[in-house]
Amino acid sequence: MPTKRTWRERQTVSFPSAYRVSELLTGKIMYPVMKYDGYGDGVGTDLRAFISDEMRDDWAVHRDALLEFWISGEYSSCLPNRKPWLFFCGAPGTRPWAWWHLEDHPLPDGEMADEYLTKHGLWLPGEKEMFEARQAEEGE
Repeated sequence: MPTKRTWRERQTVSFPSAYRVSELLTGKIMYPVMKYDGYGDGVGTDLRAFISDEMRDDWAVHRDALLEFWISGEYSSCLPNRKPWLFFCGAPGTRPWAWWHLEDHPLPDGEMADEYLTKHGLWLPGEKEMFEARQAEEGE
């Protein structure tokens, strides 16, 4: 006998909006003319003023994927929810804005990110090799 069933959508964690990803990774706020859904208020441009539980939660949930993307050196055009005017890329041996500001990693004046990562043993698997290969390419 047929029954009436209600289909439920799977509960998944969605990737943050393009504005939020850009802000977490670069620390820069870019207000468009309309449809902004980042962390800012539409006026202020210092992202530190908008650090909130919601921002911390987004970083905590997506931290690993965002760090992996950042150290890959790929351009933001590879990300889901991308906007062509939000164009950026990371690099091995560096860290995104949220890593420094939401995880409280103080970078001493004059110290390079790669030196900090080495001193504190914070290189991700395979990252140091990617960093050294990139350094060798740039040195040629």
